[in-house]
Amino acid sequence: MLEIGVGTGRIAYPVALAGCQVTGFDVSAEMLAQTRASQPSGLSERLRLVRADMQAMPFAARQFDAALAVHVLHLSKDLPTVLAEIARLLRPGAAFIQGDDWIDPESVVGKLRNQLRSLAVQHSPNLMPPSAGRPMAERLAELGATEQHEIQVAEWTLHVSPAERLQQVEQRLDAESWFLPPDLFEKLVGALRAFAQATWSDLETPQPVTRRFILKVSRGSW
Repeated sequence: MLEIGVGTGRIAYPVALAGCQVTGFDVSAEMLAQTRASQPSGLSERLRLVRADMQAMPFAARQFDAALAVHVLHLSKDLPTVLAEIARLLRPGAAFIQGDDWIDPESVVGKLRNQLRSLAVQHSPNLMPPSAGRPMAERLAELGATEQHEIQVAEWTLHVSPAERLQQVEQRLDAESWFLPPDLFEKLVGALRAFAQATWSDLETPQPVTRRFILKVSRGSW
């Protein structure tokens, strides 16, 4: 299995411990050093760590039975190139697995997230994140995916206040805000705070937020 953006190894470690041969790469040398330092014992033969950029993956074609991407594709500067690279590396019938989050759109987190997106479009209609555009399923079908389905792995509920969520937004904890220019982001945060004050009379009381982790699995001839 190939993991794109192995990061801290939080996914690669348990997958390798379960018996898979895992190649994980990351663009950050510092991150890879941290991952190697914290690697559990006994994984040296089942986990290979490589420094690489997802726009040009340094591996031979048709090498992997699966590729996994969790919370990383939206950081791509050229999503079509990355997807073509993934398809190049997968054997026929192999699985491309995307890890994705679902957040209740009616929760405080969901409403503030959607409002921020709406405000961004209003202020700058032509500004889009690098991964925006055509649906992922359509892109993968063109690359050979003939079967696509979802698996809900987990569901849980947190309690978050509007004030707490606003603070998280201001700290840019969500990667989807990273591409916004600082001056525009400052305007959006001000407008988002005004929206929150108009929507909730109490910004300090925690509210339930239901979340799910979903695996989107695609297979095909690639």
